[in-house]
Amino acid sequence: MALQTAGADEHDRLRAECDTWQAKDPRRRQVLEQIQRMWQATEPAQARRRQRRRHLTGLGAVVLAALLGTQLPWTYWTADHRTAAGEIRTLTLPDGSQVVLNSGSAIDLDYSDATRTVELVRGELLATVAKAPDRPFQVVTRDLTATALGTEYSVRLDDGFTRVAVQESTVAVTPRHGGDALNLTAGQQADLNRDGVLAREAAPRQRPDWADGRLAFSNAPLTDVVERLARHRPGLLTLDDALANSPRRFTGVLPANDSDAALALLADTLNLEVRYLTPWYVTVRPQ
Repeated sequence: MALQTAGADEHDRLRAECDTWQAKDPRRRQVLEQIQRMWQATEPAQARRRQRRRHLTGLGAVVLAALLGTQLPWTYWTADHRTAAGEIRTLTLPDGSQVVLNSGSAIDLDYSDATRTVELVRGELLATVAKAPDRPFQVVTRDLTATALGTEYSVRLDDGFTRVAVQESTVAVTPRHGGDALNLTAGQQADLNRDGVLAREAAPRQRPDWADGRLAFSNAPLTDVVERLARHRPGLLTLDDALANSPRRFTGVLPANDSDAALALLADTLNLEVRYLTPWYVTVRPQ
């Protein structure tokens, strides 16, 4: 069903869901308004009037929300390298190091004769570092600098913190505001904000599952599965309220780069219904 052709009942429900979605984070409304202004500035006057009429009801905001996700900072659009939702890409850097970008991720590169710096501006990466003792390899986020003293580690930028997990050798992590630094060795991870360490615990030594195009779950709550799938899908993927406290759990492997196939497999395994209101607005419901 197209949002613009929704019936009265569906229309009201979608508007309510859009309002609720925006209310959870003021940045979402700001992003929607910025995108709408950008469209209005670039469209011819006649097309602009048609666009305005289509969006007066507020359903256009639902479409935009679905397309943009929770946040799309402008630094994402201007980054040196970025991936779309559902895309996983391996990059070979100028020094021979490799970086795997997870879905919806973006990086900037700053290479010089003295340093090798990758700034993670959104999402998650896995770095496999080529040895160059005289040129430190660093991953920088808004929260920290993670300097490789070995070969392989992953960095994920999350709301309010950055997670660093080490698969091989050692990584030196320094908070942005100069808190205590720490060394993480293989099989360790830590969450840090700009001021210091929030948590530190054991982590798997193997490569992250997403880096190999798969999402592995072991007795995972349905809410966690859908939340993770949503990060690998363009648009808005939601769980029906009737399933919010569902005891259903999932064990298995889903494709990270084909969310439609992943949803079909999940639905078949747990007796669920996947309802596509549009390709960018999908709800998982009980059968």
